Amino acid sequence: MINKNALLRTTAAIALSFCSLPVVSIGALAEEQPASQQASTDPSAAGLDEVIVTAAKTGAIGLQKTPIAVSAFTGDELKLALSNDIKDLARFSPSVNIAQESTNAEVYIRGIGSNNPFAGSDPDVTMQSDGVYLARPSEQFGQFLDVERVEVLRGPQGTLYGRNAVGGTINIISKTPSDVVTGQEELTVGNYGEVQNQAYISGPLIPGQVQASLAINYERHDPYLKNIAPGGNGIADANDGGMRGQVRYEASPDITATTRFDWSQGYDHGETRSSLLAPLKGAPLANSTIGSYSEVALNSPQNARFYNGGISEDIDWTLDPHLSLKSITAYRQDFFDFTFDADASEINFETSRQQEREHEITQELNLQMHYADFEGVVGFFYFHEVDDAYPLASVFPTPFIPSPPRQELIQAFPHTSADAEAGFAQGTYHLLSDLAVTVGYRYTIEQKSLEQDYQKLFVGPPQVAIAPYPFIGDTTRDFHGITPKFGLDWTVTPDALLYFSATRGYKSGGLNYAAPNVLSESFNPESIWSYEIGAKTEWFDHRLRINLSGFLYDYNNLQVQTLLAPAVVSIGNAATATIKGAEAEFKLKPEKNWLLTSNFTVLDANYDSFADASVASTLVPWVASSPLYDRSTGTFNAAGKRLDAAPHVTAFFAAQRNWDLSNGDSVYLRGEYSWQTRAYYDPTNVNILSQGAYGIGNMSLGYNLADGGWQAQLWVKNIADQGYIISAAANTPAPVGLVGTPRTFGMRLTASF
Repeated sequence: MINKNALLRTTAAIALSFCSLPVVSIGALAEEQPASQQASTDPSAAGLDEVIVTAAKTGAIGLQKTPIAVSAFTGDELKLALSNDIKDLARFSPSVNIAQESTNAEVYIRGIGSNNPFAGSDPDVTMQSDGVYLARPSEQFGQFLDVERVEVLRGPQGTLYGRNAVGGTINIISKTPSDVVTGQEELTVGNYGEVQNQAYISGPLIPGQVQASLAINYERHDPYLKNIAPGGNGIADANDGGMRGQVRYEASPDITATTRFDWSQGYDHGETRSSLLAPLKGAPLANSTIGSYSEVALNSPQNARFYNGGISEDIDWTLDPHLSLKSITAYRQDFFDFTFDADASEINFETSRQQEREHEITQELNLQMHYADFEGVVGFFYFHEVDDAYPLASVFPTPFIPSPPRQELIQAFPHTSADAEAGFAQGTYHLLSDLAVTVGYRYTIEQKSLEQDYQKLFVGPPQVAIAPYPFIGDTTRDFHGITPKFGLDWTVTPDALLYFSATRGYKSGGLNYAAPNVLSESFNPESIWSYEIGAKTEWFDHRLRINLSGFLYDYNNLQVQTLLAPAVVSIGNAATATIKGAEAEFKLKPEKNWLLTSNFTVLDANYDSFADASVASTLVPWVASSPLYDRSTGTFNAAGKRLDAAPHVTAFFAAQRNWDLSNGDSVYLRGEYSWQTRAYYDPTNVNILSQGAYGIGNMSLGYNLADGGWQAQLWVKNIADQGYIISAAANTPAPVGLVGTPRTFGMRLTASF
């Protein structure tokens, strides 16, 4: 139960500090809206464009009129920003940081995220595609395809959005099929042998009644990282494609049904934490690559293959002028198989494999209400998931580092399942024409089960089991969570909105997919109370937009994964953490041919108490001299240390200039720069598992024909070829990291009709 006095003190403290905080972008999480409901994106328009979204799942409303911290990017804006997938959102969306584990996305918002993306656990930041929850992080790196908008909603979403996102939600909204034949063909070529083709067509099957669309994508490029080990293959290439189709049926003036299906698959030489960060005895080739960000030395093949897809049915039924019912039913499946050189060197010491095969069923029902002084939604959400994983590690004897006397095989066959149901309601009542109060509530029950078969043995002949393995055990856990929301918003003027909210976030406990014993089979739920105050304002006839937010999080029982050794994983609950910060977004259109965009985040995200953070044996030389390290238990007192992937300051700036030519054609030039301070990837906060401050610059030059039929774009990303890492770990003989994308450049041609 929340303490009322503490809440009042917190509210007052935030309010008093509001004027001194640089603060956030705002908006509303959007569901699908026809293109006709989007504001004009004409660059010659006098004022700033505004995106129309559905706020709180109750109807269309302007982004600036919704009291929620969210950034919204249209498909056109994503193209101008050279954005291909969610990794790019970290550049220009406030407080977003994207890391990676094998083929899995690790998304952090305001310092909240999870480095445990595997079977038995759920992400702290969720992703939805047209309202369908994507349960597995391995399907979150799909290309932006057929996109109308992308919404990045920051802060706990415990009331309205399925699976109780603790850190935030990313929602991808597809273009609505049109009743007029339209299409687009887009070809991109660039360095590293880059070739990408995207095509889209939409139109009526039965005019006025049935419309359909189909989008396809294929991309390939050569490896970004050269392998200097004899016979080794380069890594971080691409060879993947996908498609998305929609059929929209207007059964009556009151009922619309949309069927959506998608499929993606690929086979490439994937990158994981393959770059050595510190010297390794007996590995002169790998040691020579430290700090190069363009070379690796891997003696074992590194291969990744994947496929994922699904089908959904989205039905909207207007019952009367005040009530409408929405149903989204979906089935999805996901598979990946990733084999990699886990020692990140030319030494024949360790190879690993991660494989998962998952399928899920979701059902959501929303009853939306619209009255003069009240709008609200009541709903139900159901989720069922079955996930079979196969983590494996082979460790070979070597004279250079401590190793088994002969080849050791560590493997597990975890079978996990989850069932969850939730009921929720949220309503906004207008006390006055300019003052409204919002109250929401969600109750969730879940059951998760694990059937584990963990084996550790010496490879034959003869094949010998290593005591006390095999470990065969079953466990079932039940969880339940209550997540209320309270909010107040005041429309001070038609162009200024102030809001305050107090929201509880909850994430259920989980199961350790690599559990080698009963004690490590499961972990407990985590929860958070979020207090936020914000403002959305527009000035000078809508030429300047300033959105601000300040927030304070009280975070408990954080779920933390530590990779200790080959196929040895610790997943436990840190005690508490406090996160506080401020965000600011600015957009300025001083005249019709200029557009300036920027955002800033200041974030303090620290553990309050975490006395027994697990430390991998590889990391001991970097922490042994610290008084916070306990040699007897091999743990580290991380109290006061920063959370993973939570840089103190991030900033982004973009400037775009348009020129109208005398023949009606137009040209634009755009430049971007993003910057962040140091980010850590381990609770010990040792520098070896961190990335220091760095910045990335991008630039593009475009030419558009007057009739809009053809566009050409020259682009370069990471102009200075800045080297950096986006995640790191110490579960191998030496610390390793996953490096970011190097400088890439090319040309894009687009034909539209």
